[in-house]
Amino acid sequence: PGSVSPFGLINDEENHVHLFLDETLLEHPSLSFHPNDNRATVVISQEEFARYLKAVGNSYEYIKLW
Repeated sequence: PGSVSPFGLINDEENHVHLFLDETLLEHPSLSFHPNDNRATVVISQEEFARYLKAVGNSYEYIKLW
């Protein structure tokens, strides 16, 4: 509760959540997210983030947000 992060998908065991990501994230070699605790930040490479998304099994798409 109160935390919004792609890492929150870990708690969606039935894969109800469809994740929308800003397509500009693809322009960066690494990404930073809160690990379900806003007092910390995790830096993860694009490759590892893609592996994470595949592992959790939720659907997702990159879209143009602005």
